[in-house]
Parts: sequence; structure tokens; C-alpha cells
Amino acid sequence: MAVCADPCKERTLLRAAARVAVDLRLPFLAKPRVRGLEMLLVVAPNRLELRVVGGSSTIRGGRPFCVDLLRLDTTSPAGRRLKQPIARAVGLRCVKDIMRRRPTVIDATAGWGADAALLASLGCEVLAVERHPVVATLLRDGILRAASKRPEVFQRLSLVTTDADAMFRRMGRSDRGKCTADLPDVMAAFLQPDVVYVDPMFPPRKGTEVKPLRILRRLVGSDEDAESLLCRALSVARHRVVVKRPLRAAAMTDRVPTASHAGKSVRYDVYMGQAGKCHSG
Repeated sequence: MAVCADPCKERTLLRAAARVAVDLRLPFLAKPRVRGLEMLLVVAPNRLELRVVGGSSTIRGGRPFCVDLLRLDTTSPAGRRLKQPIARAVGLRCVKDIMRRRPTVIDATAGWGADAALLASLGCEVLAVERHPVVATLLRDGILRAASKRPEVFQRLSLVTTDADAMFRRMGRSDRGKCTADLPDVMAAFLQPDVVYVDPMFPPRKGTEVKPLRILRRLVGSDEDAESLLCRALSVARHRVVVKRPLRAAAMTDRVPTASHAGKSVRYDVYMGQAGKCHSG
């Protein structure tokens, strides 16, 4: 992978692309090229794009990919409905209660940010955590663009680039104050989150995955530490941990979920956090 600007003669875009390349420790190309590369991270006039340009990948070609959170249904009655499975799993019941005290949610496996954005639109304060630097960079660009159009929603969505398992390990220590002193300022509101949300990579299904998911899988691989992440999450969540699973898949661990909320193709397993005093949903 390398970073470039398009059009490559725009000095502002070239400078921005050079900064992205330095931040991600990727090669910077003054002019786009595809030989020897599988992907290009492209600084375009209005967005950051990922273009699959080479290799034997089945995701090559087609339109460039970018994170577009404004395409999510967060404004229709169905999109705002608190009875939808993800809202019930997180414990959202009443708009007045949400406005009185906005629930804090850490999305430990943010990916392209769709679920984090949905939870923010439902009234939660959300911290999206993504450990892959390229994925996080694309997601940050998507959040910033969405925030310029709908600040009332996306000001509730923050992003940090770090490994959630390591972050939870530090948050769960008895000397948490010392261990978390160097974390980003945005973390202050999330040191004792009400909910931790975990959406590990699903097992691949040939021929049914959309291109964004295939790109994500190519970049991050499988989440082999998902079970460990759940255990860490349970040690820091004040109320509950929610795990997204394929509808008919087994639970992620031998631990029996407190509750499950099923949708058409996925379900949300609920596990009690350390406080253990919330309703089961």
C-alpha cells in the first residue's frame, strides 16, 4: 500500500497526502502508480479513498471505497426506533432517560463505524476504538465529513487508534489513574463506560460479502483475540457488554449470555458487566 493525491498536481492535496504517509509510515507517491501495489490510499479533493489496484484480490477494481456515515438510516422512524435490536441490547429504553444522562458506549471494534454512528444517532456518547491505522484513518475522515453535515449527532462520536484489549487491561487495573494518565483526553468520559460493544469479524461467507467488508477483512484479518477482548470488556463495563454475532452462530464463549436480541441476519448477545445491576433488556 502507498499514499498519493488525486489530482496529483494539486499542491494542497500533495501536502495532505505526504502527512498521511508519514503518520501511517507508508510510501508516498508524488504521482499515482499501480505496479507492485495492491491498494492506494488516495487524498482526493473532498474525501480520503481506498482504491484496490492490483494483486490477485477479488476486491480489485470498481469504485473507490470511502467511509460515508451519512448513508446510514439514522433519521427515519425505523432508524430512530429504540425497539430495534441493537438499541434494546445496549439498554436504550426511553428518550427522556437518554437525554437526562447519555449512556457512554465504547465500540471496541469500530471498523467502518456504522454501529458506532448508529448508537451516536440514538443519543449515546460513543468512543470508537480501532487498532488498524489505515482503517482508523479512513474512519476519522468519514466522521469529520459527517460531522460537518450533522454536528448534532457526530459530536457524540469520538475515535481513538489503539488496541482495545490493551486499553481495557490498563483501565481495569487498581492503579487506573496512573495507568491511564497518558491516554487521550477524550478517554476521560469513558474510563467507566456504561456499555462495551464488541463486533468481531464474522466467519467469511463466499459470495455474500459486500465490498467494504471484503476490504476490511483483507486489511485486518480475523479477530482471533475476540474471546480475550470480551473478558477484558466485562472487567471495565459498568453495566453490560454487547457482542454482535451471526444470527445462528454459537455464542462467542462458553459463558451464557444474559439476554439476546435478534434481527434479520444478526443477533446481539448481552453479558452483564462488573456492576451487574442493569436490567437484562
